[in-house]
Amino acid sequence: MKRKIIGLLTSLLLLGGCFNMNEKTEQEKVQEGTTPVQDYVGQGFSFVDGDKSAERVKKHEEEIKQEAINYMKTKYKTDVKVNNVVPARNAAVVMVESEKPIQFHTAVIVGLTLNKDEVGSARSEEGEVEKAIVGGLYAKAYQTEFDNLDSFTEKIAKKYDLLGKRNEAINKTSSVGYEKEYYFIATAALDFPSVYSAYLKNQEISVDDLKVLFSKDDALNEKMVIAMNFFSKKDSLPKQDIVNNLAMEIQNESGLPKGSYETTVFKNLIVNRAGLPNGESIDAKDIIK
Repeated sequence: MKRKIIGLLTSLLLLGGCFNMNEKTEQEKVQEGTTPVQDYVGQGFSFVDGDKSAERVKKHEEEIKQEAINYMKTKYKTDVKVNNVVPARNAAVVMVESEKPIQFHTAVIVGLTLNKDEVGSARSEEGEVEKAIVGGLYAKAYQTEFDNLDSFTEKIAKKYDLLGKRNEAINKTSSVGYEKEYYFIATAALDFPSVYSAYLKNQEISVDDLKVLFSKDDALNEKMVIAMNFFSKKDSLPKQDIVNNLAMEIQNESGLPKGSYETTVFKNLIVNRAGLPNGESIDAKDIIK
């Protein structure tokens, strides 16, 4: 399961073959700037060679935004709003959010035509929008359980003196899909073909129908992963037993969404340019609920 989470986090760093968010070592990232998670709202978030296209992106920002909105509506039949437009190598990465009929964050890449002062076509990293949609559908199908998870994570974070990502940071930097302060849904659309296909046919698919389809695609609740991410209030890690206790409380709590829970506690700092945790982490054993 850990391999799946690492792959999903890597997808945040690789939005297309022509540029990387992160091509440097851990030490280099530390040197170029970090921010405590409680203060990070997306400042410094950037892509490789974005400075070279920044002027063109600024000039055509409204057109770029509309291209991303149109792409999501045309290909995925979903309305989105734009939270951030970030210059990249010969492109702009548009961080978008869907609020209705489902909620998720994802990214659309809008190209800039080489040697011309024009905006090109939009695209997305393979599978990224699809998995975001599936995560949003899961949260819709089990809204009560996710409301319980929100309350529960707030409670245990306070109990163990831990922090989560700010909503402003999620809006401006996240493309992982359905994400909240202390967790995100990590899954692949290929694992839920019935769910995804049904949404493309009917964006107003009912909760009851979604539950049937999720059960069909994942009868044993093994494919749906909920990554629980907490941060220390200091740039140091807690003891392993604290992380184990967090996982134990998750295991014992009733009324939470079904799935495989992976619990991680990071140090306090966020790498500005990547919007991701900096440094080491402590993990607990995966739990299937």
